[in-house]
Amino acid sequence: MALGNSEMILSERRGLRDGDVEISERAFNLIIGAMLLWGFALNYVTVALFARQALRLVYGMNPLIFLVGYFVLVLVGNTMVVRGGALMSFIGYTLIAAPIGIVVCLSVQGVPLNIVKSAVLTTAVVTLSFMIAGTLFPGFFLGLGRVLFFSLLFMVVGGLISLLLFGRRTGMLYEWLGAGLFSLYIGYDWARANTCARTVDNAIDLSASLYLDIINLFLRILSIMSRNRK
Repeated sequence: MALGNSEMILSERRGLRDGDVEISERAFNLIIGAMLLWGFALNYVTVALFARQALRLVYGMNPLIFLVGYFVLVLVGNTMVVRGGALMSFIGYTLIAAPIGIVVCLSVQGVPLNIVKSAVLTTAVVTLSFMIAGTLFPGFFLGLGRVLFFSLLFMVVGGLISLLLFGRRTGMLYEWLGAGLFSLYIGYDWARANTCARTVDNAIDLSASLYLDIINLFLRILSIMSRNRK
């Protein structure tokens, strides 16, 4: 789901570029798994050890400033992931994952631990299911690229307008649509992973996309479960 995942960039990644070295399928998948764990570990450490400081930081500043700063970090990280080599991609990936830990802190605040655990488990099951689907039906998911991109664009713009104009969270239908969209994105990005050249840089880049898919899916599922409880 990285913003640079256009059809042009996808076609570029199907072949080896200058200086690229192809690695085994096992090593490629291990790097993707390790990078996903790195992103989730950053979020866990933020929630477990620095939640109070993160919440104090957010509540002590103007919401618009926080949003702008958050999106700047994510966009800079995304640019580094898409355009840089392996090391630059890793730094960019970290810039994306680190501020999301603060968003997770805000999302889990006041939510019972059993609901958070249920959301994590449900996210894991949905993620695995759509990865399998992306492996079995790659043509279907790869054909959704443009539809998913514009759907995400409308969702982001709509959510920002709702937040800035009405100062409230979006409705339940919006959360369900988001959960469905990011589930499809997991299948899409995993299908992409199976078509790209197996290099360290591509593995990190694809990890960033999958990480964003999974963390956004988790936030939607957590919101749905929290609302149902109320």
